[in-house]
Amino acid sequence: MAKDKIESIEDLKEFAKNSFQVLKPNERRKGKLQLSLDVGSYIELQWLIIAIVKVSIAALDAGNEEVTDVKNPHDAVRGVLELLLQMLPLEEMVLLDKVHELVLEIDGKE
Repeated sequence: MAKDKIESIEDLKEFAKNSFQVLKPNERRKGKLQLSLDVGSYIELQWLIIAIVKVSIAALDAGNEEVTDVKNPHDAVRGVLELLLQMLPLEEMVLLDKVHELVLEIDGKE
């Protein structure tokens, strides 16, 4: 679809085909969606999981006013924040903006 404006349900369907990128239907579990993360390797995935665990441990330790056992908490927090950035559904938000514009137009015509 080369158009910038959605004028029909068919336009919406065509635009939506390319918009849902973060969550996809889970082929093995009906009714569930699946999150896909871009990682370069299994070791990178492992480091992301370790970072999440470390941030959680540091947060628990901070509540007790103790020095945390987590080495390099800055790096762990950075890893978790980078993971969260990957999880943001940017393409889906563009679609929602288009649908919102369409709903406002429909409401204005009624």
